[in-house]
Amino acid sequence: MQTKAKFQLKEGQSETVRIAREDVQEIVPDADFRFSLIILKDGAKHFVCGTLEEVNQQFEQTNRAL
Repeated sequence: MQTKAKFQLKEGQSETVRIAREDVQEIVPDADFRFSLIILKDGAKHFVCGTLEEVNQQFEQTNRAL
């Protein structure tokens, strides 16, 4: 079963997206390190709130919740 972590989008911070770690191709930190670009294996890109470390922690917390 794929679990999906919930992230707040940078644009319109009231919007969220759910992403499974298995779907992630790459996570790129923004220049100011407050945001991260998550690139999925299907080519979709999501600019989310959180540093690279925070994004990875969110994935870990979601997996531990199982």
